[in-house]
Amino acid sequence: MPKIVDHDHKRKIIAETAWKIIETEGIERASIRRIASEAGMSTGALRHYFSNQDELLLFIMEYFLARGRERSENISWSTNPLNAVRETLLELVPVNQDKQTETGVWLVFAIRSLTSAALNAKKDELTEGEYILMEALLEILIKAGYINKTINIEIETLRLAVIIEGLSIHALLRPDIFTIEKTEQIITHHLNELCNK
Repeated sequence: MPKIVDHDHKRKIIAETAWKIIETEGIERASIRRIASEAGMSTGALRHYFSNQDELLLFIMEYFLARGRERSENISWSTNPLNAVRETLLELVPVNQDKQTETGVWLVFAIRSLTSAALNAKKDELTEGEYILMEALLEILIKAGYINKTINIEIETLRLAVIIEGLSIHALLRPDIFTIEKTEQIITHHLNELCNK
């Protein structure tokens, strides 16, 4: 009788193995050969799931997104709209080890997407999703009366996305300067400026 292979379980093992390598040694060490070895598979077996590095990177990104969604589902968000927006924005910046790893993967993914057709569409989807989220957060503040309805929502949406992306990069590169407290101060300062317009 042929052995039944649980492909979803295998993919989960691959993703978790890749994530462990990335967390401890950096994404540059997460080659197909290394992941296969750590997961107890042959390179050929792993290539059954991912034929190249871009497919593997895309899968790791999907895994990182699933982890982020799971994490956000287990957070007790504030009922105050302004606090809830601040909390949401803080979830997007690398203020702990997990989020530092996620940000590092995102940066590698984003840079590789510039020369990879396979990754480019996903990069566009993710950045569009970020803009949609930023606009939704601003709409929450407008509806709650914190922000004047006359603001330029398109510009403020993009500006908020740029602030969060910039904070993420600097918090990853200089965690000694961009501590959790400093990052929260910057987000709070920007929201206060928005609400005072």
